Amino acid sequence: MTDFDAQNRIDDYLRRQVFEEECFLRAYEMDPYTRIVYRRFRELYWTVSRLLKRDNVANASSAFRAPIFPAAVQLQPGPRILIDATDLVASGKATGIQRVVKEISVNAAALGLGLPVVVKDGKLVAACGEGGETIECREGDILLLLDAGWNRLDDYAQLLQDFRARGGKIVACLYDLFPLLYPTLYTHTLIANFEAWTHRVLLDCDAIVAISKSVADRFATYVKGLERKPRDGMKLGWWRLGADFKQEDKKAPAPSIEALARRAPFFLSVGTVETRKGYPVALEAFERLWAEGLEANYIIVGRPGWNAAAFEDRLRRHREKGRRLFWLDNASDADLAFLYREARAVVLPTMAEGFGLPLVEAAHFGAPVIASDIAVFREIGGDAACYFDLLDAGSLVGRIRQMLAAEKHAPVIPPSSWSDSAAELMRMLREDCYQRSLG
Repeated sequence: MTDFDAQNRIDDYLRRQVFEEECFLRAYEMDPYTRIVYRRFRELYWTVSRLLKRDNVANASSAFRAPIFPAAVQLQPGPRILIDATDLVASGKATGIQRVVKEISVNAAALGLGLPVVVKDGKLVAACGEGGETIECREGDILLLLDAGWNRLDDYAQLLQDFRARGGKIVACLYDLFPLLYPTLYTHTLIANFEAWTHRVLLDCDAIVAISKSVADRFATYVKGLERKPRDGMKLGWWRLGADFKQEDKKAPAPSIEALARRAPFFLSVGTVETRKGYPVALEAFERLWAEGLEANYIIVGRPGWNAAAFEDRLRRHREKGRRLFWLDNASDADLAFLYREARAVVLPTMAEGFGLPLVEAAHFGAPVIASDIAVFREIGGDAACYFDLLDAGSLVGRIRQMLAAEKHAPVIPPSSWSDSAAELMRMLREDCYQRSLG
């Protein structure tokens, strides 16, 4: 499939999902003002959440009461790398971007290769132990913008200017460009913040590090179409995320999860329930198979996301709910590890992804993988995964049939530990060994 065909297929899919979402919202008898409030509920939720995060960061003593990082970091000789972990410390979350920030920061600190910091009142403050010590930039320092800085752009403006004026370099992590590429999936606030971050911060960095080559390639293509060009000499690199599998993953799952796994062969999807994940395509494929009499279950493990109220309602009201269709929105790590091990295969119907950690996790736990044929999955999974045509339920039906007819074989996708991932990233920054140059 050409890039043009793939984009047309994505556009058609997004139009259908937006239409269904609008129809769902209009299905209720409500006045225009109530409808607006309902439509913006998640956006308001995240706005309030960000304001609360700001309050947490403003109060340094409360922000550091439960230390995330080692009490002291003994940095190795060489450039000092300061790792921004502001959102992580403020929110206390450990999923998504914050998971990456935590694992990279903790492991870089343990290796003596990086010092976690937070932004407070336009200054950098150490985030280790009790924290609170102001970090003054020295010539040769590298500030790694690893966290979700677009949520608080105003806090960074003067800081970045002062950091560079003192001889420091600025490197930003790029997880994806989805708010710019697929704006119908996100809130207006997020889109505006992310666009401002991209144009005012990313384009002025000394280097960009992406979580996959696919994301780096997408960024290189994106900047070619901009009037404003990247900073002269800008470097572009990418590295592999980690996937440590800890002892707690071997704990016993809940009895209800064990009982569910014994009912019938099942296929598993993992990830937030949002439009980008392609769940409607997977559900359509199983609906076709169920209509043919297939006795196999479909289990989704993921929390509710955003702009997918219509599909969430469809899951809750589906006639197969509790029979052959199951949505687990609060599964534990032990539950998920067990489901990975017992699944006939893991289905990843995503239309766009930055890395695709469930693919690596599935391989670790011995589950075959059926994934959308997108560049990043090919990059991570290679020949070890089974691919179906992007957003094509019919193609997925064929792959599911093949998987049921074949003997179960675990794919071989060697994971990188978080320690290895942190070391690779820190080496790239310290040795200035990026794969490409943009500016």
